[in-house]
Amino acid sequence: MRTVWALAHGPLRGAPGRARGRAGARLTPGVLAVVGFAVTTAFALSVVGGLLGFTGRAEDPTSALMADLAPTYVTLAWIAVVLLVVPLVTLGAGAARLGVARRDARLATLRLLGATGGEVVALTVLETARQGLVGAAVGVVGYGLLLPVFSSIPFMGQAFSAGELWVGLPAIGIALAAVPLVAALSAAVSLRRVVVTPLGVARRTTPPGLRWVRGIAVVLAVVAFAAVAKLNLGMEGAVVTVVLLGLLGLVLGAINLAGPWLIGLMARLMVRRASTPARLLAGRRLLDDPRAAWRVVAGLGLGGFVAGIVSVLPAVAQSDGDPASDLLAQDMLTGGILTLSIAFVVAAASAGIAQAASVLDRRQEYALQHLAGVPAELFDAVRRRVVIAPLVLVAGTSAAVGLGVLLPLFGPALVTAPQGLVVLVLCLLLGGLLVVGAAETSRPLLRAVLRETDVRPG
Repeated sequence: MRTVWALAHGPLRGAPGRARGRAGARLTPGVLAVVGFAVTTAFALSVVGGLLGFTGRAEDPTSALMADLAPTYVTLAWIAVVLLVVPLVTLGAGAARLGVARRDARLATLRLLGATGGEVVALTVLETARQGLVGAAVGVVGYGLLLPVFSSIPFMGQAFSAGELWVGLPAIGIALAAVPLVAALSAAVSLRRVVVTPLGVARRTTPPGLRWVRGIAVVLAVVAFAAVAKLNLGMEGAVVTVVLLGLLGLVLGAINLAGPWLIGLMARLMVRRASTPARLLAGRRLLDDPRAAWRVVAGLGLGGFVAGIVSVLPAVAQSDGDPASDLLAQDMLTGGILTLSIAFVVAAASAGIAQAASVLDRRQEYALQHLAGVPAELFDAVRRRVVIAPLVLVAGTSAAVGLGVLLPLFGPALVTAPQGLVVLVLCLLLGGLLVVGAAETSRPLLRAVLRETDVRPG
């Protein structure tokens, strides 16, 4: 343990120190990881707080109308939780892998110098858990700052109080313990190839291709959801709701699994049909690491699925003139827009953090290429294509999957309410602009990297 502690405050900590005074010294993968953990924690606590608020109203209604509607709102709140949990977990797991290229190279060097596999894993766990703890603490503060925002949105005819949305100290403690733990586990898994073969990392070998089974997983998940939704399979209503919620989460997980595979297919097509250096380099960059490209657009991809579901709400939320129905219809739209807004904010944060981390990971490569004569404009063109091409593919595909999931439940509504498709297109355009804008924040960082003349590793 003494060796691990010494290395954690020696080579592992010292490598970034050499970058003091260089571009990106202030913005490091560690800082970006803390931001990612903070955003994840803040919104995760907010979503759980909303669920607890609706559950509390169902258990202790203050009016007959609330007593009548509250159980429906609890079910809708659970749907929102399921729709948001995968984007939030994806952002948190991505934060744990930030800076993996630079960290792998340093730890691979330690392996070549005699550090054991256990020591390498322990170093990773220690560093990433520390980032997770700091990020979780900042996220708790962010959750507190968001309470007034969410408590100002009315549901069931009245706004929540801050007390209704407060998750409690036990939940805060769980978040402060769970985020560092999950972060450490994710980072340890990402370093398996360093523990097994440090020379593979040092030589920057290409990882194996992704399997087509990832695409089949989405189809199977959608078919399973459709079968249960259409047939009910003889189950009681409450059981069907729980099963459908689980299958909805399974569909989201399958999208998260298939995303990198789809990007890999698109990258191969881009490389084959490339007619300009920018298109060829963008295709090669995507093909080299489709998982990294997915981390940039994953938030919007999963947000596109949410947008596909929200687009049906204008038709589903048609009221019959009854006051309770009118209130439910209005609140369904409000809740759908709120869920989609959180999904897009998480998507933008995920894209901005991942893109900035990518620039920092490739800083030596960029600097060497620029010194060799590659113009800065070409880097910008490649960077935009690496974001926009997967963004269009993934957002459109996931939105189509969202519509496909709802087809067995609201088949006619998808056709008879064309305003829903307009909502879908507008949501995807807005979400896409947010993600592109967030990714563009890495442009000044790239310019700073290109100005570097010291291109030593680290």
